[in-house]
Amino acid sequence: MKSIKGKLIVFLGLLIGAICIGLGIVSFFNSSKALTSNLSKTLPKIAEQSASNIQSRVEGQLSSLEVMAARNDIKDLNEPWETKVPILLDEVKRSGSIKMGIADKNGDVKYTDGKSANIKDRAYFQNALAGKSNVSDPLISKVDGSIVVVYAVPIKNNNDIVGALISTRDGNKLSELTNQIKFGQTGNAFMIKKDGTVIAHSNKDLVIKMYNPIEEAKKDSSLNGLANIEKNMAQGQMGIDQYLFQGVDKYVGYAPVKGTEWSLAVVISKSEVLSELDSLKITVIVSSVLFLLIGLVTVYTISNSISKGIKSTSKHLDLLAMGNLSEEVSSKYLNAKDEVGEMTNSMKIMQNSLREMISRIKQNSSNINGQSENLASVAEEISSTTQNVAEAINEIAQGTGNQSEDLINVTEIVDKFSNKLSDMVNEIQVVDSNSREISLMANESSSEMNKLNQSVTKVSESFKTFNSKIIGLGKNINEINEITNIINNIAGQTNLLALNAAIEAARAGEAGKGFSVVADEIRKLAEQSKVSSEDIRRLISEISKNTDVIVQDSVEMDDELINQVEIINSSITSFGNIIGAVSEIIPKIQTVKNSAEDIDNDKDTILARVDGVSSVALEVSASAEEIAASSEEMNASTEEVVAAAQILSTMTGEMLEEVNKFKI
Repeated sequence: MKSIKGKLIVFLGLLIGAICIGLGIVSFFNSSKALTSNLSKTLPKIAEQSASNIQSRVEGQLSSLEVMAARNDIKDLNEPWETKVPILLDEVKRSGSIKMGIADKNGDVKYTDGKSANIKDRAYFQNALAGKSNVSDPLISKVDGSIVVVYAVPIKNNNDIVGALISTRDGNKLSELTNQIKFGQTGNAFMIKKDGTVIAHSNKDLVIKMYNPIEEAKKDSSLNGLANIEKNMAQGQMGIDQYLFQGVDKYVGYAPVKGTEWSLAVVISKSEVLSELDSLKITVIVSSVLFLLIGLVTVYTISNSISKGIKSTSKHLDLLAMGNLSEEVSSKYLNAKDEVGEMTNSMKIMQNSLREMISRIKQNSSNINGQSENLASVAEEISSTTQNVAEAINEIAQGTGNQSEDLINVTEIVDKFSNKLSDMVNEIQVVDSNSREISLMANESSSEMNKLNQSVTKVSESFKTFNSKIIGLGKNINEINEITNIINNIAGQTNLLALNAAIEAARAGEAGKGFSVVADEIRKLAEQSKVSSEDIRRLISEISKNTDVIVQDSVEMDDELINQVEIINSSITSFGNIIGAVSEIIPKIQTVKNSAEDIDNDKDTILARVDGVSSVALEVSASAEEIAASSEEMNASTEEVVAAAQILSTMTGEMLEEVNKFKI
């Protein structure tokens, strides 16, 4: 990402997005916290109000029984039972009770269904005799196993408790009361008694089974949360809590039902409570996206306006970089008060400064170029004059130098001639003595060469015998080669016979199996024989080739020996001629020796005269070389001036070319 606009859009977009997401997360958590806080106040209040409603229901039913117990025809013990039964049956129909009964102080009770029982050990009867109207915990009927609730109020006659009025009602009525309590869509209520046993619930099976989470938690640790809450409920506390039941997180608000040992709980799933946050979450996301889009559009507009100014400035800077100073800066951004305007004004000032500077450089370069050309022409004239003088002096110095060198060469030649002459005299003396020794040695060598000739002749005869034997060996090898060819043919025919025998054995079936094995072995032996004969033929062929080479070499050696004999004979003749020639040359060598000694004496005089002439020529040559060196130094200086002038002219030309690239 190279453009500033792109960077601004990306970075500011990310910043706006991060702010929107951060604000959304903060608002979500604050809303969740506020919702939870509101629920912690609302849910216990709902539980308290619901418990109060149930309390009112229970108290109303107890009050109704108290009114019945206060009737004279009920509290009067002298009234016969038959008189009381119709009154009680009417009340059963009105209140929806299962049955009603009257118990005396001994606990003997008579019911409207005609049954009797003794309930003196029952807590509700004892509370009624103590003057307290009360309702029992739900009980399992021993008759039909149904759940019943017993309401008991004292019967007073003249302020004396003479018995208790009993009303047995359906225990599921309590569940109906709790089922009427609704909170949200999943919110419901249940009720427990003091030991934690469920006495009212939307699931009637839990009531029938007398489900007790406190006891069940001892077997299932996942119920510990609910068990702890019910312990608080059993203690008559009011509050809110949270627990996990069958994999569902739930909030529970609880309150005691006053006048009883019951406690009511209102339950709602956590997901429903927090479902209100889903709409908030959607709203936050939509708002964040909306604000992000608005922010991106705003950032795009701002970055576009900034980038346009920067692009305009960048394009103009490209023109300046290419040397185009004739284009004027856009007036659109010159009046801007921001950084782009300042940059545009600075660029215009720089363009004007560059334009003035390039103009001055062009003018000065033209002047320098003209002066350098004048300097170069003057320096070339001086260089040409000094070069002519130097050439003339060099010719003089070269002439005297050549003359001096010639004289020096003459002296050296004479010296060499003198040395060679002395050497020649010495050599002539040596030749004289050597020629005499050669004469003696030639006589001795002539006899030795005769003996050598005889030995070489004997060796030549031996080689002829060896050559004939080698030729015979070659013939024997050829005969062996023919024999191996015959063996190869036999092996081939044997192989064919073995193949035919194998075919016939295959045709013969089981009877020919043994013969087939023999034929196969014969074929293998024939192949081995053929391979062996081929190896022998190859070896013999190599031996034959080597034998032919030996025969050829022996023939060549025989020819060489014959040539050696001829050479030795020629040498013997040459030695005779050398002896005669040496005898003739010895007197002549003596004459040459005497003449060389005379010449050696005359060369000393010539050397003395040549040395004098050579020293004069050397002095003249040294003076000429000094003059030539001075003129060459002057010529070099003028050439340096010419070179410097040319370089200056070239540089000014190049500078003018570069400056002309700028368009003013």
